[in-house]
Amino acid sequence: MEITALQFMIICPLVFLAGFVDAVAGGGGLISLPAYMIAGLPVHMAIGTNKLSSGMGTALATWRFARNGYIIWKQAALCVS
Repeated sequence: MEITALQFMIICPLVFLAGFVDAVAGGGGLISLPAYMIAGLPVHMAIGTNKLSSGMGTALATWRFARNGYIIWKQAALCVS
């Protein structure tokens, strides 16, 4: 599927807003998922794209927390086990 310029103009500002909302309070998927569907993406692609961006945001936040020393690794290991 090829994204047109109109779809791009719909998706970009709304996904930017969703990322901001997700960083501040969480729940950015409530904005980005409808944005993908309004732009005309099929449902399975919209959900997959939403989950990919959510997972990447979580991975980046975890990496930054770990890099800045905010993770207590002994407690984290106990929680994972």
